[in-house]
Amino acid sequence: MNPKGPTQGQPIGHIGQPIGSIEESPESFLDRFRAYMVEAYLFPEPWGSPVLEALVQGQIVYAFDRGAPPAPTGLVRALLHGVVRQARPLERGAFMEREGASYRIGGETTPLGEGFYLLEGPLRVVVYSDIPLPKRAEVLLWPPLMLFRE
Repeated sequence: MNPKGPTQGQPIGHIGQPIGSIEESPESFLDRFRAYMVEAYLFPEPWGSPVLEALVQGQIVYAFDRGAPPAPTGLVRALLHGVVRQARPLERGAFMEREGASYRIGGETTPLGEGFYLLEGPLRVVVYSDIPLPKRAEVLLWPPLMLFRE
């Protein structure tokens, strides 16, 4: 890494290990970031699976369900959340790609305090990062993407 800061195409950070808990409870996390919820269509969940398939802002995502069971089917208000594994300046338009169980998302960031950012690209996701994110960032999230719902 360049000691004067990242250069074009150079990662600005790579977090080696996922962190411990960054929330007190799913309910308190949802309350804190409620303003960033979006509409999501939840498809029927496989019996006993904690992973939901959802249509969110025109994108199909697979996310760990952080709501009380059972998950409903149909339209719900939801909050997507992820923990940043890698980050770098965004050098192209906003995008979302799946990489195995992870998502790589690029878009505009807005600091929310205490390491949290609103990342707005094809999806609106509240992300947590141990390192400061640039205004336009490309991030790789640790799996799983999480979905909090009312």
